[in-house]
Amino acid sequence: MALIEEENLNAPVSIHLKADGPAFAEGIPLHLLTGTLFEFQAILDKTYLGLSGKRKLTKEDRSHFYVLSPGIKHSSIETDLGLVLTGVQTAFPFFSGLGPKGIWEYTKQTYEFLKQVYEAMHKGKQPTYSWSGDNSQFQVNTGTQNNVYNGPVFNIGQMSVAHYHALSKPVQEKSITSYNFGDASIGSVGLGTREADLFSLPSVVEDAPIKFRGEIFDFNKFENIGKLHIGESEPVKKGDYRFEVIGKQDVSVYIEAMLRTQVTITCLREISPNPFSTEKIVRFQVIGVEP
Repeated sequence: MALIEEENLNAPVSIHLKADGPAFAEGIPLHLLTGTLFEFQAILDKTYLGLSGKRKLTKEDRSHFYVLSPGIKHSSIETDLGLVLTGVQTAFPFFSGLGPKGIWEYTKQTYEFLKQVYEAMHKGKQPTYSWSGDNSQFQVNTGTQNNVYNGPVFNIGQMSVAHYHALSKPVQEKSITSYNFGDASIGSVGLGTREADLFSLPSVVEDAPIKFRGEIFDFNKFENIGKLHIGESEPVKKGDYRFEVIGKQDVSVYIEAMLRTQVTITCLREISPNPFSTEKIVRFQVIGVEP
């Protein structure tokens, strides 16, 4: 995909949305309708945030930027969506992209970028990135291919990829055959079986146990899963993580652990390949805990 031209990006745009599949044979399941509309709105929101340099959409932002639909057609999810963007004051390098057409162009380019890096990951290639001096562009190298994208696409991709994962699930479950956002006149984002599979990267459980101090702050004794917090100066990056208890351990140990500010946790890391960094911890497979 070519770099986005900084020309007429404030032009109005109407996006045709259609989702087909066997789930719509007798009508439109409400959860698929609301899920599709929510995830697509979220994808556009992340483009808005990436261009505006913000991390969170405020109530005021929503009053200026939203998607408008005249209604849903046929026994599928099908509608025309108008992007509404009014009265936005901007003060950042890429402000000229923050218009209805600009948001759509950046959304499309981000999707092409995500497909490229996820396809590389499926082939065992970790993408590498280099930036222009003014950060207005970056280059992706996947070992066999080099592509150049507009600068905001990198951050937009990181923020929006979870929503493409969510849209992929009904396709992988075969309730939806495909999504298409857009048309021939403005370009489109198409997500079918191939694309849904691209966004699915299998996780791997490492063989070597690790040990660290952390706080267990949530535990479900029926499913043997929970959440823990790791602080500074530990062999794992500070943050909150999910965990799963391995085997038939005494759950009372984990319930009691929540009464302590810290315990020693021995576990295996379950990691997933990540195109934006070398790895991502999906969860910890916990072997045991000690005071």
